[in-house]
Amino acid sequence: MATLPPRKNPTPTKISKEDLTPLEILLQLGFPRHRAEKALAATGYRGLQLASDWLLAHVRDPTLDRDEPREYVLYACPTGPLAEKLLTFWTESRELGWNGAHNCMPHITLVSFFKAPDEAAGKLAGLLEDVVSLKDSPDQIGLETYISPNFMGLFIEEEYASWLKTIAVKFVNKLSSLSISAEPPKKSLHITLAYQFSESLFQPLRNMAERLGSATQANWELRLYSRDSRVGDAHVHKVTHAHVPREHDELELRPGDYIYLSERACSESIDGWVEGTSWLTGITGYLPLNHTKRTAESDAWTLHSTVQIIENRVESIEEEIPRTRKPPVLSSNESLDMPDGVPTDHEPMAASEAPQMTSRQIFICRHGERVDFTFGAWIPYCFEADGCYVRRDLNMPKDIPARNIQEFHNDCPLTTLGEIQANLVGQAMRSSNVTIDVAFASPSLRCVQTLSQILQGHGSDVQIKVEPGLIEWLAWYPNGLPVWMTPEALIKAGFDIDVNYEAVVKTESLPQRENAAQYYERSFKLIEKIIEQTKGNVLIVAHAASLAACTRQLTGGRVPPAAEVTRLVQRVPYLACLTAQQGPDGWQLHPPPFPPLTHTSNSRFDWKILT
Repeated sequence: MATLPPRKNPTPTKISKEDLTPLEILLQLGFPRHRAEKALAATGYRGLQLASDWLLAHVRDPTLDRDEPREYVLYACPTGPLAEKLLTFWTESRELGWNGAHNCMPHITLVSFFKAPDEAAGKLAGLLEDVVSLKDSPDQIGLETYISPNFMGLFIEEEYASWLKTIAVKFVNKLSSLSISAEPPKKSLHITLAYQFSESLFQPLRNMAERLGSATQANWELRLYSRDSRVGDAHVHKVTHAHVPREHDELELRPGDYIYLSERACSESIDGWVEGTSWLTGITGYLPLNHTKRTAESDAWTLHSTVQIIENRVESIEEEIPRTRKPPVLSSNESLDMPDGVPTDHEPMAASEAPQMTSRQIFICRHGERVDFTFGAWIPYCFEADGCYVRRDLNMPKDIPARNIQEFHNDCPLTTLGEIQANLVGQAMRSSNVTIDVAFASPSLRCVQTLSQILQGHGSDVQIKVEPGLIEWLAWYPNGLPVWMTPEALIKAGFDIDVNYEAVVKTESLPQRENAAQYYERSFKLIEKIIEQTKGNVLIVAHAASLAACTRQLTGGRVPPAAEVTRLVQRVPYLACLTAQQGPDGWQLHPPPFPPLTHTSNSRFDWKILT
């Protein structure tokens, strides 16, 4: 064989893109430095993809080229049981009426808002690690309840407050080395429970605060947040219904976005239209106020860094709810992305061992595109005075089941596109040789419709078992459960329902209220019952939160805090599908054996976010 001659002019060593920072890559892509730094700061330096997506979304943001630094704040936040109790308090007190405490999550302010240039954002997150010494941390933080006619809170006992203030002073000193000015706390450290409330709410809030108590121990962590400087004193509203602009000065609304609205705009609107600024795009325009709902200002903030400062494992959620399954164990050269059926190097099975059972699979899907999230207040638009339904848009359903019109408010149908989405998933399952032996749906109409279309696309004659226990987190139904269609009504509407199925969780046994841990526990017990009572592969169609709730504990994971539940839901698009497969070490998550469904604003689903 001929040998290669030596090269006299070797190619100079080049720096791989893998060795470049996100800022350097954005600069190579042609973005101006000030825009690249602004995007990285706004997304918390969490990666190139998020920053580039932010830049594309904000291409028409009038402040994109202005020197308007973000505002940062340092909080100490509880996690675990105390956080759950406080979030329940927040939910119940918000039902009484909005007060100032609802603008943020439960927290202790260590360093009030300060401004920092965008080029310093990458360094700020690293400062937290340098100001915490876990060996000096106490086992807990003592709290004392304080109640007055205009303020309620949990104050930090002095010895623990001194320790927290020391951390704050160290952080402020670190900031000064970067020429950033900030002030350590001067007031008594506390968690605000309620303030700026009406006199009539004092007694019910007092009762709730006293029931809350102050003896619950907790884990604690430092969190560094930032916010757009345009927020200021504005109210933050989350978008609940989509809106497509009809006039040049109107703002496009997309569920998942947040809108900055001035208090004056909300109180002085005479026609239900207000001027607001989109968190997602930075664009300002007019929007229908009834397509939004006020939420905490902190929902629109960016989290830059989290550092644990007190960890009491006895009080953690992991210990409250037993872990009954081993977590998946991966070798250094193995990945959860490995396709099914890849051979391994296990020793041959001894003759005395029992033969290995066929692996069962559970496919859990979110429903398809829903009418109300796509068209907003569609019911007055689509129903005539005599109650007749009129299809006003080709993406609205061709026909809908006969029922009380008002019941559609909390139990809406799919769009035409939603039905097509579901049928495509069924076809993909069939093409990938997925077998379906039993199928369950949440009682929500959109879930029954989705499952029906999946089964049609798959060519399966499996009947639909309607299971009330699959309903999503009940905290999202503050006005009570929706009125669902009965199995008989669903059959009359053309759905193949198993009328002989006896639900694991009866509708009347669903709780009126539940926290995130209780929702996950309900879902886990339900999935265990389904596994116990069925054979073969199971297909479940439920809600965005269901994918994690039904699999997290099954695969050995922990129950996330309520805030994380909400964040996960926002990353689960329509018809997202997750596969849980039974193996020798219990159940593990796997990618579905067919591609995801992506279209326009429906983001591509990454199943690994739920592992």
